[in-house]
Amino acid sequence: MGNLNSAKLFKLSAISAVVLTLSACGSSNSDGESVVPPVNNVVFPSVVIGEVQATTASTITVNQLEIPASNVEVEIDGVNASLSQVKVGMMVEVETNGVSATEIEYDPDFKGPIYIQNDSVSIAGVALNNFDSSELASGDLVEISGYTSAYNTLTVTYQQPIANNQGELEVEGIISQLNTQQRTFSLGNIVVNYQQAEVDGLLNDGLYVDVEGFMSGQQLMATEVDAEQDNSFNDNTDTQLTGQITWLNSDATLMTINGQWQVSVTAQTQFEDGTVSDLAIGRFVEIDALWQQADNLFIAQEVDFESSENNGSFVPNTTFSVTGLASYTQGVVAINGITFTINNQTIFDDSLNTNNLNGQWLELEGIIVDDKNVVNEIELADANELLELKGYVITDENQQPTLWGYISEDGSLAQYLDQYVDLECNFVSANQVRACQVDD
Repeated sequence: MGNLNSAKLFKLSAISAVVLTLSACGSSNSDGESVVPPVNNVVFPSVVIGEVQATTASTITVNQLEIPASNVEVEIDGVNASLSQVKVGMMVEVETNGVSATEIEYDPDFKGPIYIQNDSVSIAGVALNNFDSSELASGDLVEISGYTSAYNTLTVTYQQPIANNQGELEVEGIISQLNTQQRTFSLGNIVVNYQQAEVDGLLNDGLYVDVEGFMSGQQLMATEVDAEQDNSFNDNTDTQLTGQITWLNSDATLMTINGQWQVSVTAQTQFEDGTVSDLAIGRFVEIDALWQQADNLFIAQEVDFESSENNGSFVPNTTFSVTGLASYTQGVVAINGITFTINNQTIFDDSLNTNNLNGQWLELEGIIVDDKNVVNEIELADANELLELKGYVITDENQQPTLWGYISEDGSLAQYLDQYVDLECNFVSANQVRACQVDD
C-alpha cells in the first residue's frame, strides 16, 4: 500500500474524499483471479481517502461509507496498529477489495510545535482553524490531522498532545529565509536545520516541503527534507475529488482544490447545479476527473456544485496575474525586477519548462503567500496583445503609481492607486504601459 503522503501533490490535506473507482467488477479479473461478490449489491471503491466519521469493532465509516473491516491491516504513522486505535477525525486512506477494507493507513499532517499569538494558533506557518488550545501553550508539541480550508490554513479534525519530546516529528510548509551556507530555513515560526538531512529535490524560498526530524533546543534538526512530488496515481485514474476551490485562474480553465490538487477545466467539462461562471474561490465542489501523469494535473469531466452553506470565506485579493518579458534563474522568474517563485505545484503550459523561460514573454498567475508571489500557472504571452495585470497599485521610489513594475505614460494607473485591481493595459516599451482599464 502506497504511503498516504505520496498521494499528496502539494502536501496539503484533502478536505473530504479522493475516490478511485474500481477498474473491474464481477466474478473474475483480467488475471483470472476470483473476486468476492459484493454484499447487498454494495461495491466499495478500491481506495477511499477522507475523514474517519465512526468506527466499531468491525467497521470504519469514511465519507459516508460504512465499510466492513473485521480483518483489516492497520498502519498508524508507519507502525502496525489495530482498528481500535483509529480515531474519529483522522484523515485516512482505506483500501478495499470491493466488499471490505483490506488496509487502513493514517499519517498525521503535522507533528510539531504550535505557535500561539493572541487568539490565533499556527504550526509551521500554517494557520489552524477548529483547534482547541485551551490547555496548551506556545511551543507545545501536538499531532494534527485535518483538511485545507483556505490557502495556508488547515481546519483541524483531529488533535492530540505529544508526550514524548524526543520523538520524531513531521511538519510541512513553505520555505522562507533559506540560508544555503548555514543550511537552515524557516517554516513559519519553526527554524529547520538540514545540515545532516537527506534532501530530495532543490530547495528555494516559496517551495512547499515535508520535513522529518527531532527538536533540539529551538531548532528542528531535519533527518529528511522532501521537496519532490511523488504521486502514486496511475495515468488516467478515474477519480473523485471533493473540496474547496482555493485558487482559480483568470479564464477559469485551471483551479486548485484544497490547496493541493490542480484541476483543468475544458470545453468538455460538464456542470451540475451551476455553470463554469459559478466557479469561484471558496466554492465547494465535487469533481469527477482523470489524472494526467504527464501534465501533473486532473482533467475535470464533471463539476457538481455543493450547497452554498458549505462555501467558505476566502480573501480573493491574494491572487495575482502579470504579463511581461521574463528572466529566470534557480526557481525564480522576474518581470520588471519583481520576483515570482516557481514551486512544485506550478503548471507549465505551451511546452514551457524551467529550461526555456528566460527571455520569453510570459503570463504568470498565482497567489501571494507571506509577501511572496507563488506561481500556479505559466503560459506564453504576446506583447502585441493587452497585458493582464492583477494586483495592488502602489507608488514606486519616484512616487509614480505602479503595478508589477509597470508605470503608465498616460497616467491611467493613478486612478487605481492603493487599490487591488484586475486591469488590461496596452504595452508601450520597457516597463511602460498606457490605457489601463478594468478587465470586464
